[in-house]
Amino acid sequence: MQTNNFCYRTLGLAALVTLLQSCGGPKSSSTSGPNGGPVPTSRITMNLTVESSESGITVVRANLNDGQLLGESYRLDGGDFLRACANGACRNMADNDSVFTPDYIARFDYQPGVDHVVSFNRQQGGNAPDSRVALPPAFTLVTPANHQQVTNGETVVVSWSPTGAPARVALSYHADCTFPSGPHGFSFGTLSTDVNADGQESVAIDPMVTFDRTTSPFPPTRCSIDVTVSHELQGRIDPAFHNGIARGIVSRKVNLDYIPR
Repeated sequence: MQTNNFCYRTLGLAALVTLLQSCGGPKSSSTSGPNGGPVPTSRITMNLTVESSESGITVVRANLNDGQLLGESYRLDGGDFLRACANGACRNMADNDSVFTPDYIARFDYQPGVDHVVSFNRQQGGNAPDSRVALPPAFTLVTPANHQQVTNGETVVVSWSPTGAPARVALSYHADCTFPSGPHGFSFGTLSTDVNADGQESVAIDPMVTFDRTTSPFPPTRCSIDVTVSHELQGRIDPAFHNGIARGIVSRKVNLDYIPR
């Protein structure tokens, strides 16, 4: 099923600023718990992503949060830290310095099929030494050609090799469009999953470049569309955490140049 989200860039930025201003900053991992002490690891949710979107590079990214919808993240302090290891190489994970949602990041060479293990190390509150996930094998997008020109009413076949099975394969898109009045708009969403694992999916162009006429009275004059194919394996979060998800993702992207008839 495809989902569409769209708006002018200027409106989207204003909405984002408003949302961020309504949220508080991150909580301290060592002083936001009961009686001003450390937050127990058993109350923390970890979202862990190990992703390779470029051949040769893997980014390990972890976020610790309270598990609530529109909840708050934790900034590690008081001696708390995350450490990532892969095939014997280990690195402390660095804070990305986000004001609102700090993520912790480490980079490695791309190694498919190797567990990337992230440990949460603490002086108080409980360690969580064994969250892990492996990356799927690399793959190549076969069709369409990068920067292929497309137009209204067309369907393109997106294919890749190898097929990625047994990893979950999903397609998504991001379209950056210009309009006669000048401002940019964007559309993004999910396209499909390769349920039959045959290594190809047909993608219709029109839904990716159709905008709500109440906010955009004229159709776009041109769009740059990125279609991304992702292969994903699920890992495990250390049971010392309250909850979380670990995902190993290899993704590849192709660009389409949309020009209306």
